[in-house]
Amino acid sequence: MSIAPAPAPTQVATFRPSGRTRIISIIMIVIGLLTALVFGLGSAASAHSSLTFTPINLANAPWHLGRLTLLTRWTNVILGLITVALGAEVFLRQPRRGVMVRFGVVAVLFLLALLLWASRAPGPSQVGYVNVTAVLIGSSEVAMVLIFGALSGLMCERSGVVNIAIEGQYIGGAFFGSVIASTTHDFFLAAIAGMVAGALLGLLLAFLSLRYLVDQIIVGVVIVTMISYLSSYLNLQVLTPYPQYNTGNLAPNLPIPLLSKIPIIGPVFFNQSAFFYLMLVLVGVISFALFKTRYGLHVRAVGEHPHAAATVGINVVRVRYINVVLGGAIAGIGGVAFMASQGQFQPGYTSGLGYIALAAMIFGRWRPSGAVAASVIFGLSVYLSENLQAYSIPISTEILGMFPYIITIVVVAGLIGRVRAPGADGIPYRHD
Repeated sequence: MSIAPAPAPTQVATFRPSGRTRIISIIMIVIGLLTALVFGLGSAASAHSSLTFTPINLANAPWHLGRLTLLTRWTNVILGLITVALGAEVFLRQPRRGVMVRFGVVAVLFLLALLLWASRAPGPSQVGYVNVTAVLIGSSEVAMVLIFGALSGLMCERSGVVNIAIEGQYIGGAFFGSVIASTTHDFFLAAIAGMVAGALLGLLLAFLSLRYLVDQIIVGVVIVTMISYLSSYLNLQVLTPYPQYNTGNLAPNLPIPLLSKIPIIGPVFFNQSAFFYLMLVLVGVISFALFKTRYGLHVRAVGEHPHAAATVGINVVRVRYINVVLGGAIAGIGGVAFMASQGQFQPGYTSGLGYIALAAMIFGRWRPSGAVAASVIFGLSVYLSENLQAYSIPISTEILGMFPYIITIVVVAGLIGRVRAPGADGIPYRHD
């Protein structure tokens, strides 16, 4: 009879509560209390807020919905209590997943409460209602541009190259897209021009980062600075004396029959420009390509363990070149889309959207679906920061304009949750 040694006790992995999770739960609770006390109980008992659902542009308008009137105080108290409940649930349960989703819901509830409070009657605002459809359409235009940039950053960073140059690729795409659209009156050719401009800037980033192993952050910042000054110079020397090259074109909407008539969501999703539909297609294509194809497996392998990928025959440098150029092309199209929503090129009017797009990508944990959700939240905050002055908010325009960038700093700093970048992201690859 033999005596076998007793098996070692199995170690069960335990989940340790994250300090960042507790921080975000406290932030959510504070936001909820602020919403309930300031926006709710701080409103007069008789104050009411009205929501309308008719877009500003009545062309292809959806089926009519009547005005919805709410008591400002109790509506905001309820929104605040929901926010507090979400924060308390995160604090007590310490969930491993979905914290950012809950934080996004809290952000949307806070912005809705702010709008209801700002438009209350009686109140200081001359605008006694919130046009929900107009807000969603306006913020969707910003979110569309951010999604193009976030997808660009995702393509690059999944292969291990940091793309800080998204802002410069926006500017390059917007400039050349405006020139081509003004001379040909064809937004398809404008999109091609913007794509080429962004791809060339991506090629420059890839060449310096992969061939000469220059610090990718520094290269990106240099490209943004160079393109910013170059576009200002060309605007002064070319577009100003020859305004026919910057005539101001708006991309036409392409309404989808019947679907565009659905109230609220119809104008937002089914009565948009071709750039919006292209953005939706790119989200699906990139998601499928990255996670369901051999190409995507190679990209993720190169971004995580490039030396291991090289040992199985994957050309690391080639994969990174392809992805960075493709990412630049996507950002270039985003610049054209931004120009097409604004009407014409103006120096500096991207105003940091490339960096916000990068933050949206980080917020979304380097996944297309997460980047889309984060871009929607950022797009809504950017749009409201630019339009809240219409409601006589007692905060200066400059302070309101800071809000999206404050959120960007919070996200990049990792305050609202720890995120893990691809293992080789930003690390130069050297052949053995």
